[in-house]
Amino acid sequence: MMRKEGRRWGATVVARLRWGGQLRAARKDVATHRAQAEADADPRYRLALARSQCTLGELLAKVGRPAEGLPHAEEAVDLCRRLADTELGRHCALLATCLGTLGDLLTALVRPAAAQAAKDEAAALEREPADIVAFYRELAEADPDRRRPALAAALHYQASWLKQHDRPEEALPPVEEAIALRRGLAEADTDPLRRIALARSLCFLGELLGQLDRPAEGLPLVAEAVELRRDLAAADADPRRGIPLALFLRAHCRLLLQLDRPAEALPSAREAVRLWRRVVESEAGDRRYQVGLAVSLHTLGELLAKLDRPAEALPYAQEAVDLHRSGVGLLGRPPLAGALRTLGDVLTALDRPAEAHAAQDEATALGGETEPDNP
Repeated sequence: MMRKEGRRWGATVVARLRWGGQLRAARKDVATHRAQAEADADPRYRLALARSQCTLGELLAKVGRPAEGLPHAEEAVDLCRRLADTELGRHCALLATCLGTLGDLLTALVRPAAAQAAKDEAAALEREPADIVAFYRELAEADPDRRRPALAAALHYQASWLKQHDRPEEALPPVEEAIALRRGLAEADTDPLRRIALARSLCFLGELLGQLDRPAEGLPLVAEAVELRRDLAAADADPRRGIPLALFLRAHCRLLLQLDRPAEALPSAREAVRLWRRVVESEAGDRRYQVGLAVSLHTLGELLAKLDRPAEALPYAQEAVDLHRSGVGLLGRPPLAGALRTLGDVLTALDRPAEAHAAQDEATALGGETEPDNP
């Protein structure tokens, strides 16, 4: 009997030591990520803080301390919700996880109504986009002040899903409704996330209209998105904050090209290159940003070629090819093939046929579309 009691006592001590070590590590992670999130507004730090808070809440539940775990899970949900209200597609999985943890803690604390609400929302986020919209629409009707941002995010997510599934006409109504909601929210709330969300939906609708061969309707929407993002980028010293602006500027260029107005697109293309160069210079070790620069250089080279300025286009077209070669594993071969075709066209215009043929032959061997993808 004494040996059995001793074994039980030893197992208890080992378990306490194991859980104690995990709790200490989790608390350390929370402190580290909180310091990063307070020092830098980049969403990735808030996401890291949300994950660590959720983990700490789960651990405290496992050791029978749900009351201590609850505020950590609540903060994790709040952090994720603000980001999901801006871009649901990217953050819905983490928000669902945090809501599930919150529901478990509320269940342990015998708060069944609140627990069920958290679990219902977590389950809704795993459904089809139309079902997510229906779920948040019902919540927004009951509590518009708190739930309209989530409804707007769900509508944008549904529109994005429809576009990805080659149903662009069906994507128009939900993104138009999302814009109406987000415009009202941005006017009523000075939080930059509200303007970021509005700009994202405006640019999405503008590009969608371009895809539907209605570029004249899309152009003012993308121009508005560019101005919103330019104001936000100007208020932040971090060069990475200019990336969305650079992407919106490229969308602006593409619509102007559809309208056969390449000269008007040139300032936007040059600005996009400048923004990407700043990012690459500040993050020299990250090849993803070099790919972004390559795409913007390709666009600028194409524009100058269309304007019969091949001598100016050549260095941009060549640099785009060189950068795409170094990062071909990130976006695949089609962007490199497109950049080589543009380089071939520029070299042809400069009466350098041998080099032009070499570039065109390499592009043909690689295959792929001329138009590079967004990074």
